[in-house]
Amino acid sequence: MTPLRQAMIDECRLRGLAKRTEETYLYAVEQLSRHYHQRPDTITEEQLDLYFRYLTLEKQLARSTIHIQLNGICFFFKTVLHKEITITKPLSRRPVKAPVILKPTEVQLVISLCPDRKHRFMLMTYYGTGLRLMELIHTKVAYIDGQRSTLKVVAGKGSKDRYVVLAPAVLNLLREYWQLYRPRDYLFYSGRGMDKPISGSAITKAFKEAVRAAGVPSGCSIHSLRHAYATHQLIAGMPLYELQNQLGHTDIKTTQRYLHWLPEMGSGARDLLAGWVVS
Repeated sequence: MTPLRQAMIDECRLRGLAKRTEETYLYAVEQLSRHYHQRPDTITEEQLDLYFRYLTLEKQLARSTIHIQLNGICFFFKTVLHKEITITKPLSRRPVKAPVILKPTEVQLVISLCPDRKHRFMLMTYYGTGLRLMELIHTKVAYIDGQRSTLKVVAGKGSKDRYVVLAPAVLNLLREYWQLYRPRDYLFYSGRGMDKPISGSAITKAFKEAVRAAGVPSGCSIHSLRHAYATHQLIAGMPLYELQNQLGHTDIKTTQRYLHWLPEMGSGARDLLAGWVVS
């Protein structure tokens, strides 16, 4: 490990950044260094400006992805190199598309077509709790409180802990899973050992294969299960503030987006053409 990489890791941990954020920031600086084939501490502001133009115009990365790259690189320059940088970044605005919202029957079909039983348990838990994928991956057996019917999310987004409520069916599902697989540390562990969590790529690949087999709408990703959880709970009558806590949103405006994707929710619109006859 290079001294620069170690210094960046130390700065991330001194500030209590989430493990996922640390990895993302390190990857951003690593990609920058590979692009220019030189050490990151020798890269100039002019090169940085050209790099972000390259990400936008040639690679055509999403605005959110470029912002993540920018945050990681700025963190490195500010905390490790103690340099302030100003980047004129051509971040294009792209249309905000509504996510693919799976119907309950489609969710059930996709999960049923996942050939691995352990993966089916994990996908059902993902849909049944609304957790972020990385939150579920890093969930440990000790975080589940069967008496209170809760699951503790440790160091979720923003390094925040929270408790989510487990529905009776989800709790029963987890009890059945425990009886079959007897996890000791991580709830959904890797094939390399119970002391390691399952990889995100492994469960994502399993989901994609099940989606292809089910023939559901294109554009569906594993995150569609979280979106499905949110929309299906709203339709079932879950209060918005409760959904906000389950999803781990800091700002309720983030949760309110699901209302925009459900125009049929609570529609009080009058049928203005009722009774009209076209002459």
